[in-house]
Amino acid sequence: MSILVPLITILLLLIAIGAAIFYLVLKEQSKQPIPAPSLKVQAQSPKSNAQPQSPVTEAQYLRIGWQKDASETLQKFMSAQTAVEKLPFIINGDQLAQKVDAFYGGTRINDSDTPAEAFSAFELSDEDKKRGIFMMSYDQPPQFAMKEFFRPLAPLEVQYGLREADLLLSTVALVENFAMEPLRVHAFFKRTPSGMKLDWETFVQTKYRTFETFVGLPEPGLKSVFRVLILEDVPEQGHGEKGTRTYRLIDPANKSDTQRVDVKVDSDIGRTLSPLNWRGTQETRPNTKTATVELAWTGSANNPQLELSRFICWEFLGLGGESTATAVAPK
Repeated sequence: MSILVPLITILLLLIAIGAAIFYLVLKEQSKQPIPAPSLKVQAQSPKSNAQPQSPVTEAQYLRIGWQKDASETLQKFMSAQTAVEKLPFIINGDQLAQKVDAFYGGTRINDSDTPAEAFSAFELSDEDKKRGIFMMSYDQPPQFAMKEFFRPLAPLEVQYGLREADLLLSTVALVENFAMEPLRVHAFFKRTPSGMKLDWETFVQTKYRTFETFVGLPEPGLKSVFRVLILEDVPEQGHGEKGTRTYRLIDPANKSDTQRVDVKVDSDIGRTLSPLNWRGTQETRPNTKTATVELAWTGSANNPQLELSRFICWEFLGLGGESTATAVAPK
């Protein structure tokens, strides 16, 4: 019993010393600043819907991804209301600045008649896509303006074929007299280091039908460059000349806008166009190619003559074709 008392006393003393030491340690720690907890971004689970999308592959871009870039470029181009504002979205905009400004005449431009959202993607060949060439088109069928025109109603005898319509009725009642012409626009795009760009020259030619206006209004001395479909054709009756071949030029969007031109076989242009020749050969049908040409009106006001004054290149200049001294027809 005498031994237990000192042992208990020593044990209580050790407990008291330990408690004192623990209190002193806690007091020192309370004086030090507590560092802010570090935030770590946790890797998302593969099943998470917020997982970042993988980059679009080149094949995916050529198949459908290009449409987004082309639509954005077209939307910005349409929204621009001055020539200067449109230049950043045009292929070779800096080089065409003067031509673009002259075309619009310095006025405010309103392209609301062909809204960008009304254009649809047009599938070109895989070869063209790999070269960075894409296309969208606007196609508005003939519209009937019934608020402005009233088509005469034929008598029942005429409607049922019992009697022929007279000349007046058959003329004024033609459906085409009460329909606005269809509007077709081709918007070609080219993928460039500075983004997707619009081929402005083909765009305005097809939208404003500048080819039809040029060939329909002869003005000796006038020249202009056009993007066309070209093929060999038969000469107009009574106008064929020995030593020449006749070619038909067609607007790429408005197929009804066409014009024949005669070219001398032994000329530089004649030799360039010779791969298109099918008349008098074993070919059974015309061979059509895209090309960029310069047309010129010559002669006099009383006798204007249209000629193909310069062959610039196969395909459309600035898009897939380049002006060269020797042009070779694509296969």
